[in-house]
Parts: sequence; C-alpha cells; structure tokens
Amino acid sequence: MADHRPVRHRSLLDAVADDTERLQAAIQTRTATATSADGRVTVAVSADGTVHDWHIADADAHTNRLVASLVELIGQAHITAQQAIRTELDTISEREDVRAATDAARDALARTATAPPSTARDVTWDDEAYDYEFRRKSRIAAD
Repeated sequence: MADHRPVRHRSLLDAVADDTERLQAAIQTRTATATSADGRVTVAVSADGTVHDWHIADADAHTNRLVASLVELIGQAHITAQQAIRTELDTISEREDVRAATDAARDALARTATAPPSTARDVTWDDEAYDYEFRRKSRIAAD
C-alpha cells in the first residue's frame, strides 16, 4: 500500500520514530552505578531495570553464586512482567473503541495533510507563514 502522506508529515513521523528507537536503546543500555554507604557493594543498572554489573567486596564463591542467581531470577521476572504488559497493551489495542479512535485520528491526519489550512489573508500555502503562525506560537495563540 502506498504512503500518501506529504513529505513534510512523513519526515516528521520518521524523526519521531527515530527518536523513539534511540530512547528505547538508551533505556536498555545507559547504566547508572550505585554503591552502598560502606563501599562494599556496587551495582550498575540500566533504566529498564537490567543489572549489568555487580560487585561485592571480599565476597566468597558461595556469596557470588547466590548473588548471580538472584540477578538471573530478577531478569527472568522482569521479562515475564514485560510480556504481561505487552499482552495487556495488545488487548487494549484490539478493543473496538480504541481501534475506532485510532482510525479517526489517522483519517483526520490524512484530511489535514492533503490540504493546507486556508486563512482569510492568504489562501496560498506559504511555508514561512505556516512556520511563523503555527510552529513558533503556542496553539492557543495561533487559534
């Protein structure tokens, strides 16, 4: 199916998609490190809750295995929780009222994307005027 959105809207949507992908990658990979007050325990965790590294000063082999098991179990539980949320989101997106609202929004975007708004002072499309009138002013001020 051909994409009938004007180039301006397509590039804006592409930019939003790219930003979303970068944000998702950052959530999974950007880590922060925390250390206990006594300095004996350190962990590095990403924004999605994944433990990327941990260290316990002077820990014996048993303690290291125990902590490794805990971190693995936390990871498994995290994945299960994410899958449950995805299932809920899929259920919501399949609801008729949500689908109708999504379709209506797409239809409205398609209608406004094909014809620029006309104004009393100028019925021709003027990118500079559009930028000034609608992008640089607040929505309230532009109306």
